Formats: sequence, structure tokens, C-alpha cells
Amino acid sequence: MAQLPPDGTWLIQQIDGKVVIFHRHTEEEILSYDANDYNAAAQAQKIIFDSDKLDDEQKCFAHFWCGYFHAHSS
Repeated sequence: MAQLPPDGTWLIQQIDGKVVIFHRHTEEEILSYDANDYNAAAQAQKIIFDSDKLDDEQKCFAHFWCGYFHAHSS
């Protein structure tokens, strides 16, 4: 699990092969995808890019972690 800066309000975690970005306090999900699925990982990157809930710094870290989880699952 990783906290997205600056305050860790949003978390990204891999749970049983599924990657989820969610709000720490409300558990609201921005996305969820199978880390081993290349197409799902690519779609997740687009969802992050288009999200109005994450600022630019959070998006940068979310992109990194999505790639990390995908790379280490395959």
C-alpha cells in the first residue's frame, strides 16, 4: 500500500492481484483493476489522468504505482 502525497488522503493498494485507489476515510474508489491485465492497467492510467479528484502530484504518484504493481504482477 502507498499513500498519495501530500497528506495520504488517497491510498493505492494491491489486494489479491487487484489494484485499488481509494479515499482513506470514506473508502470511495477512483478505480480498481486486475494488476496482471495490460489493457486494464492502460485503462487505469487513463482514469487517473482524467480524474478530477486527484491533483497533479497525486496523479504522478498514482501513475507510478499503477505501473509498479502491473510490472511486478506479470
